[in-house]
Amino acid sequence: MELEALNEEKQLLIERLGVHIEKKDNIPPLAARIVSTLILTGKKGCTFEELVTNLQASKSTVSTHLNNLQHLKTITYYTVCGDRKKYFIMNPNSMIIHMGEMLDTWEKEKHLHIAIMNYKEKINEVDPENIDLHFDLEFHLDYLNYLEQASESLKRIRERLLEKNKQ
Repeated sequence: MELEALNEEKQLLIERLGVHIEKKDNIPPLAARIVSTLILTGKKGCTFEELVTNLQASKSTVSTHLNNLQHLKTITYYTVCGDRKKYFIMNPNSMIIHMGEMLDTWEKEKHLHIAIMNYKEKINEVDPENIDLHFDLEFHLDYLNYLEQASESLKRIRERLLEKNKQ
């Protein structure tokens, strides 16, 4: 595939991924485009000037979003000896941090569903004869099972990333 065609594909992916990140993380459109650009650029990173040019945004707006994304620990930068430029890259730990947040959220949901299920079981026991009015607990059991499986899978992936980042 030609380099020009790959660059076109990259621009389309930056836009698609940017829209996804914008909605998922509830961040401004330009911040999401910066993140998607850095994801698709990889370890090489992007300079401030490249981001301004490629995203066709003002220097002050790009600067504001870069500072905010660094504060959120989503991105970081490195420098090269003899080169005064900063090369912005994705924070290698941002995915691990995000996975930890997901696991915390799922754990809270799990405890909430257990409490709701226990309450519904007690209500069902109050009037054992009137089965038509009993709560169906199958959804909660299925959802708890889903949360357990998803959590275990995410924990394994997170552990592999942690090991890889140690190297």
